[in-house]
Amino acid sequence: MITEQSNYYRNIVLLLFTALISGCSTVKYYGQSIQGQFEIIQKRQNINILLDNKSLSNTQRKRLETVLELRKFSINQLGLPNNNSYLSYVDLDRDYVIWNIFATEEFSLAPVKWCYLIVGCLGYRGYFSKSDAKQHAIKLKEQGYDIYLGGVSAYSTLGWFDDPVLNTMLRWNDIQLATVMFHELAHQQLYIKNDTEFNEAYAETVATIGVTKWLEQSPDKNLLLDYLQSQTQEEQFIKLVLKYKTLLTELYHSDTSNTQMRKDKKTLLKQMTDEYTILSSHWKKDLYAQWFATGLNNAKLAAIVTYRQYASSFLGIFNKLDRDLERFYSFIKSLSQCKQMKRKGILIAQEIKIEC
Repeated sequence: MITEQSNYYRNIVLLLFTALISGCSTVKYYGQSIQGQFEIIQKRQNINILLDNKSLSNTQRKRLETVLELRKFSINQLGLPNNNSYLSYVDLDRDYVIWNIFATEEFSLAPVKWCYLIVGCLGYRGYFSKSDAKQHAIKLKEQGYDIYLGGVSAYSTLGWFDDPVLNTMLRWNDIQLATVMFHELAHQQLYIKNDTEFNEAYAETVATIGVTKWLEQSPDKNLLLDYLQSQTQEEQFIKLVLKYKTLLTELYHSDTSNTQMRKDKKTLLKQMTDEYTILSSHWKKDLYAQWFATGLNNAKLAAIVTYRQYASSFLGIFNKLDRDLERFYSFIKSLSQCKQMKRKGILIAQEIKIEC
């Protein structure tokens, strides 16, 4: 703990120095980031010590025990990092740890990129404060951008700190908790600066593989069947999003006037909603009803594309490698050495023999 706090303060000095030579708005942004991360470090409690506390409720005890079981599973059976992440717990007394802003131009599906120290450029901007996030989102909207603001239950510090499990993660069921933990640990295992789509799709794929493998060992086989069904529905949803991404991109690249383009954009988004209504009418659970209920815009679609665009390609490569995790990790690590355009071309083609 002392060593990590010492490293933390050194990182603060580095961040503040860089911020000071970059401008006032940067100082303010990094300031809230530092404050938010420091709050998490200060509030951490060792899970094993918490489990020894007899006043702990049975529900919370079971959830924390599940965290330790999932962490052990991630190390022993998924080959994810064996470090001090998820050995501590933090209650932030709020529903989300961070609020992410996605922004696009009115006639574009390319997310605005924000660049940061250490992690490089990302297709979103995160705030520990919901009010700060809303304030910045309003400014962007006033400038004519399409905006999507969404809460996030967890994030990875990419090994800079020991990531704790947060109360924002424990409000989900065990499958969602496993998904989040495996996703964030995958970021610690492999991360490429300036390639958000690759990083997020890779982490989503590792999470999917991990949860499937975990549920295959559960005595309740209905859990696996339900999960596989939800994955099929998610694939259908992503396919729908990518279909309308293509249609909207074609519209935005056309010679249509802005006035007509605005009308056609609205029409296409309405068609997408209608098509989803028909698609989901055959489902036992309408998994994305709330997502559609709050309205659609470019930024909202861009957020889905950012996380899921290449997930099916990663899964395809995993299957071609005989579902061998060691071979998969080795291949993806080699793929990460390619230049971005080459890397994405290989992903799309699902090639397993590569030359960078």
